[in-house]
Amino acid sequence: MPKYLKWTKTALYILAGILIFIFYKSVMSAGLAFLVGGVILAYALEEMAFRIIRRQYAELAESVIQFVLAVLMFLSYDDLTKICVIWGVWAIIREGREMIEALVNIRKNILASVDIIESIVVIVLSAMMILNPTHHHATVHLILLGIELILEVAFPLLEELIESKKAKKSE
Repeated sequence: MPKYLKWTKTALYILAGILIFIFYKSVMSAGLAFLVGGVILAYALEEMAFRIIRRQYAELAESVIQFVLAVLMFLSYDDLTKICVIWGVWAIIREGREMIEALVNIRKNILASVDIIESIVVIVLSAMMILNPTHHHATVHLILLGIELILEVAFPLLEELIESKKAKKSE
């Protein structure tokens, strides 16, 4: 990913996470489906673009599924139960993939263990939200979404920092 896109993504994700922390009550009362659907759509479109650029056409199916989930989320704007179920399914799919990536890289990635623990927590909370789709679970998951958006860009930055310090020590 070009540096300017990486820094733009970092700034946007951190800003979105902070705004969720500040305005979570307003989002819960009006616009939850649109916020979460927008996040799902952003993930889907970003992954689609990079998979097309990298010619990873077989992996486009996952991006298409996320796109469909975003559309379903937008269409379910007035039904908290549907919002919670769609959101939970998306989170489990995404965290499952992230956990696989972390397990593959656990020997060379210091933060992989933390990433695995985070994925397990999100999967458990998502399952709870699917099984009991209440306002409380949606609120907890919304705050968790803010944390996840920040971690999504913080983990790679921290890993780069650790790797650069290792490289300097070995020189």
